[in-house]
Amino acid sequence: SIGDEVTYNGMNFYVIENSDENSDSVTMLKAEPLTVDEVNTYGAGHVNMYTTYNTSASYYQTAYNKNGYGGMIYYSSEACGYPTAGTNTSVTTGCTTDYAQSEVKYVVDAWAADKFQASDLKEDSLGYKARLITTEELMDNLGYNHAEEGPSYLILNPEYTPSWVYNSNYAYWTMIPDEDSALAVWGVGLDGRLGPYGLLSGNYDGSVRPVLTLLKSAL
Repeated sequence: SIGDEVTYNGMNFYVIENSDENSDSVTMLKAEPLTVDEVNTYGAGHVNMYTTYNTSASYYQTAYNKNGYGGMIYYSSEACGYPTAGTNTSVTTGCTTDYAQSEVKYVVDAWAADKFQASDLKEDSLGYKARLITTEELMDNLGYNHAEEGPSYLILNPEYTPSWVYNSNYAYWTMIPDEDSALAVWGVGLDGRLGPYGLLSGNYDGSVRPVLTLLKSAL
């Protein structure tokens, strides 16, 4: 059931979709985001995971360390809607934010391939064995509603949203279909709000909190 805890290979997860006795798999959200070391390890060779005004900074082109978690840019392209190092200039149209082409997907896939037996994972209805959580899952299964907050149009979490869905130590990315602006990518904020990540946090360095579909036979 939603909210049940699952442990696999020393890692903890929460079930985010009900799974009846006839289902062979369970969909679950990692209890904590990937650490800064994990993001840097699984994102090795991919640049601009985090941008800074100071291009000589030691963390330039590496994951940003936020309370031990790794914050990174959702989509890595100087032409696609995030501040380029040293300029704070962003192009918000004419690019793609499709998850399938994102740097986040590269990191999630590399992490899952290292931590899971391929045979233990099942491709879900979206075509992924490992991915980010969707806004639909947050709204349909985890208590978010369509309330708006001023001009930002943020979706608010009501009181019955599970406490494990958000954490004041990190904000994290959700999976989004193709949009023409990287500023439209949504995330879950430190206070649990759900909305365009740049409006939630004022920056673009979200944490990576994977979702997996695991065969019950692996448990």
